[in-house]
Amino acid sequence: MDKRIEKAAQDPRLARAMRAMIGMANGQLSVESFIPDRFWSVFSTMSGKPHEYMVAKGGGGWACDCPDYQKRHQECKHILAVKLLVEGRV
Repeated sequence: MDKRIEKAAQDPRLARAMRAMIGMANGQLSVESFIPDRFWSVFSTMSGKPHEYMVAKGGGGWACDCPDYQKRHQECKHILAVKLLVEGRV
């Protein structure tokens, strides 16, 4: 296995970023602006069932209403997908 892929698999943030990129590339994640530069709808079929999550950017940083973010309070793949589209980086 490529060393970079191995490293990403061990780093939870990099693993989430990879899932965000893969999800967007294969059409399982799509992002729509809800309120420009503030709120986004992220549609996901990555778990096999369709889900819609809201991602917000505010003075306190980024937030998402998905279970992963609600449990860990760290950037989830939905936030990372929005950041990729909005900022061009994660």
